[in-house]
Amino acid sequence: MLWGLLSLLLIAVANGTPIGDQDKDIQVQENFEAERMYGKWYDVAVGTTCKWMKNYKEKFSMGTLVLGPGSSTDQISTASTRLRQGDCTLVSGEYQKTSTPGKYTYYNPKWDVSIQSYVLRTNYEEYAVILMKKESSFGPSTTLKLYGRSPELREDLIEAFQQLALEMGIPADSIFVLANREDEEFLHLSN
Repeated sequence: MLWGLLSLLLIAVANGTPIGDQDKDIQVQENFEAERMYGKWYDVAVGTTCKWMKNYKEKFSMGTLVLGPGSSTDQISTASTRLRQGDCTLVSGEYQKTSTPGKYTYYNPKWDVSIQSYVLRTNYEEYAVILMKKESSFGPSTTLKLYGRSPELREDLIEAFQQLALEMGIPADSIFVLANREDEEFLHLSN
């Protein structure tokens, strides 16, 4: 299987432990290099246990994520851009690096949301699969995202992503490819 899905789930599935329940069982990209993730990525697909996202999945469309160095060496900066009701919106922040390369944490005090992000798989030049475990007043949720360096990814990458999401316990009706509704000008300007 693509990305070595078996290695990702080796401990969790072999022991019958859901991947979301045991942080130590989540395996990030081997020999992860944060600097190689810097630059622009496109949201391609999402799998989630978040009921709100599932209920509004038709309204989500492809956007961009730009990663770069943070204001300190233990941070990474993020800028997420997408069209919402015809307007370009930007959400930016800084994630904290952890002692595990490829694992990051984020806290938003305004919304009282804590997020742990894991770069599960990437080849740095084509795709990245990122797992996000969120804790909020609405309860915990797990979201798996597939990013591409371009808005279009090979079908086998999308199929492998969908299979991985299913194996992680995300329901099939909560796995979706994002619509590329943005015009070309937006996608190129959203740096």
